[in-house]
Amino acid sequence: MDRQVKSLGFAALNLIRVLAVVALSCEAVNAQFLSHEHPVGPGEIKLGASNAQTGRLGFQGTAIKQGSLACLARVNKEGGIFDRKLVLVDYDDRYEPIEAVSNTERLIDRDKVFALINFLGTPTCRSVLPMLNEAHIVLLGPISGAAFLRQPMQPLVFNTRASYEEEAEMLVGHLVSDLGCKRIALFRQDDSYGDAGKIAVLDALRRRGLQLVGEGDYVRNSVRAPDALYHIAKTKPDGVILFGTYKPCADFIRGAKQIGLKNTVFCNVSFVGTEPLIKYLAEDGDGVIVSQVVPSPFDDSLPLVHDYQTDMRAIGATEFSYMSLEAYVNCSVMVTALRQAGPNLSEEALIQSLENLNIDFRSFAISFTPDTRQGTHQVFLTKIDHGRAVPIEKLDPADFGR
Repeated sequence: MDRQVKSLGFAALNLIRVLAVVALSCEAVNAQFLSHEHPVGPGEIKLGASNAQTGRLGFQGTAIKQGSLACLARVNKEGGIFDRKLVLVDYDDRYEPIEAVSNTERLIDRDKVFALINFLGTPTCRSVLPMLNEAHIVLLGPISGAAFLRQPMQPLVFNTRASYEEEAEMLVGHLVSDLGCKRIALFRQDDSYGDAGKIAVLDALRRRGLQLVGEGDYVRNSVRAPDALYHIAKTKPDGVILFGTYKPCADFIRGAKQIGLKNTVFCNVSFVGTEPLIKYLAEDGDGVIVSQVVPSPFDDSLPLVHDYQTDMRAIGATEFSYMSLEAYVNCSVMVTALRQAGPNLSEEALIQSLENLNIDFRSFAISFTPDTRQGTHQVFLTKIDHGRAVPIEKLDPADFGR
């Protein structure tokens, strides 16, 4: 017995030693990573990004990279920023928070990027937010409308898209005022993205004296959600608002139409991925609504879109999309801020420049102040019609059998 006790004692002591080594190692890694130094080389400025380039959201990440490179390639061709070339360093996080954390550590600690841009997704942005504050590094244009990036104000996060609250308000407003809908349901992703959507939709309904009639969810990066479809369909909703990604949302919409919800209005928010949603829905897409946070990437009568299409073609990219245009806009904002910051670049100079930035794209504007990190509040309404997302002013009852 004594030998067993002693053996257990030695084992416990060894375990404590191992845990102590691990703890010290972790502290060393954190201390090394959480540096406030974000250097600018004599010939280049590195910008870091993490987004999904493979997996279910691979289309979005690929589009983001194309839009970013289109803008940066033109700027570099024109001489860069005070003779410094802009370099994009980006990694695939597969829309998984743990991968986003690893990528962010790599960008700051190993790649020594000057600033971060175009991080994709609510759960991924949420996972890296404490790292931004600890490392004191700017994140411009997170592709998420979540409230935690806006309230309370995050000094290092500059939002260039409308919030989910504003997208939900537009969709609910049009459902109620244009079509007289009263029975509205919610289909959402079961994570912080879907949680943010639920809060936004509930608030918009509450302002109109309404409540959700049904709700269903699905697991992030999964595909089908038959239980969610069943729970929502049995409530016979007038409209369904979807806070998800293109594949599960498309499967839900197609399934709902197959079981009889042919006159129900399906409304998606911008993050869904408009172009893959259209492609996957095919003929089932007509009449589906999508709120957008940038103008149509196909309307080249707009100066912004004309420049975007020209720069995309210059790098050999011919597939235009809302996501690549949003990334292009974010890079354009960064370029303007870097130029306004002057040749002696520093993190504080960039922050001060962004705080005084005001860009009029004619179709919409982005501006910040020392007290505001929400650059725009504009939302655009579109309807899928014969394979294209067509800008519309209001919902037409005739489109939904009303």
